Amino acid sequence: MITHIDFYELSYTEKEQFLDYLKTIKEQSNSPAVENMYNDDWDNLPHTLPYILEHTGRFYGDSGVFHILYDNGNVIGCGGVYKSFFNDKIALAGVRTYVDVKYRHDSILREKLLPIHKHWAIENNCNIVALSFNEYNKNIIEIFKRRRLGETIDRMNREPHHMFYNGLNELDYPVNIQNTKQYVIYENLVEYKYDWEHIKWKE
Repeated sequence: MITHIDFYELSYTEKEQFLDYLKTIKEQSNSPAVENMYNDDWDNLPHTLPYILEHTGRFYGDSGVFHILYDNGNVIGCGGVYKSFFNDKIALAGVRTYVDVKYRHDSILREKLLPIHKHWAIENNCNIVALSFNEYNKNIIEIFKRRRLGETIDRMNREPHHMFYNGLNELDYPVNIQNTKQYVIYENLVEYKYDWEHIKWKE
């Protein structure tokens, strides 16, 4: 059974277990996606996930939350959601997300992690919940845009707890998030307009 727990509710031993997990995925993959997940000198590197969790409030309290995923006590993934620095009514979900390869066919992101992030965004009075992607993984956007035979574009076999139940919006230009070029898809949780041009990426 897949369960999840807030990073800040972990015991010391559980935090050490999670750090070991991050180190393992860094050693096993050369993907750019894991470059910021772990470094032996993470305590002095602000871009690494352990530093952010231990030394900033990005995923803490009203600002955000970071979940560790477990299967029978074993760490199998993680991911967080937080209120963006450019607009506190916009929640960025699926941040620093990773799921073990052998679990990726189980729709854990769609059915477990992203619905939790969407729920957090709603409970914390956000108007938009968004996912952002770097240059190297922006092709993932196409996965979210796919629909199966017979599905209507407006629902695409999604239920209210799913991300993009209320529609998927895609920016046709990259934006600047944390000084990084990002491609964004988002869902409006209420009637709300944000001028994304304010953070449009400038070459």
